[in-house]
Amino acid sequence: MLALGKQIQTIIREWRSSFREPSFAWKILLMPGLFFVYSAITQKLGNFVEMRKGVVLDDKLLYWFPSYDFSFYIFILLYSSLTLVVLTHLDKPKIILRIIEMHFLVAVVRQLCILLIALDPPSGIIVLRDVFLENTVYPRNSPLTKDLFFSGHVASIFLYFLCAEKKFVKRFLISATFLMSFMILSMRVHYTYDVYGAIFFTYLIYKVPSWIRSREMVMR
Repeated sequence: MLALGKQIQTIIREWRSSFREPSFAWKILLMPGLFFVYSAITQKLGNFVEMRKGVVLDDKLLYWFPSYDFSFYIFILLYSSLTLVVLTHLDKPKIILRIIEMHFLVAVVRQLCILLIALDPPSGIIVLRDVFLENTVYPRNSPLTKDLFFSGHVASIFLYFLCAEKKFVKRFLISATFLMSFMILSMRVHYTYDVYGAIFFTYLIYKVPSWIRSREMVMR
């Protein structure tokens, strides 16, 4: 109990300190509004994406995976991973903020990719059901099957892995990334290219700010 009390005091102290920085405070307060606007837009775009004709890719590697409905396990793995990374980094407000910021940027880039690359789902798709997403960013009248390139589920868990600092959390999350990829591909809700794309774009988005800062330091 004493250790828990000290930990709570540390968390409160760190958040108070961070909120004294105007840039941190504004970003934390702004992000919920940005996600609300993003959700409203994607619900409209989702209907457009589902109605348009796309291309079916020849992905022979995909059919090496067993066909099984992992919807429940995907839901549990995704949100338990998010809960784990948040709870274990509550004493590091700037890590929490970075997760939120990166999540938003990855979501926006993913939506642009979906609009630019018209794909139809693989044959044998098992529709992935997610109660949270179906009541936030997905269209109300039907589940999405054509939001393909790239995988948001894989991107999310890989992003948590990149942002996490604690070693045991990172070990769990990199394992969760591989497990999520396996389950997503087994359900045929994505092509293998969508999984590769999720890793590539998430890593790129995560690294770009540090590359820019390094370049600025060299130019000074």
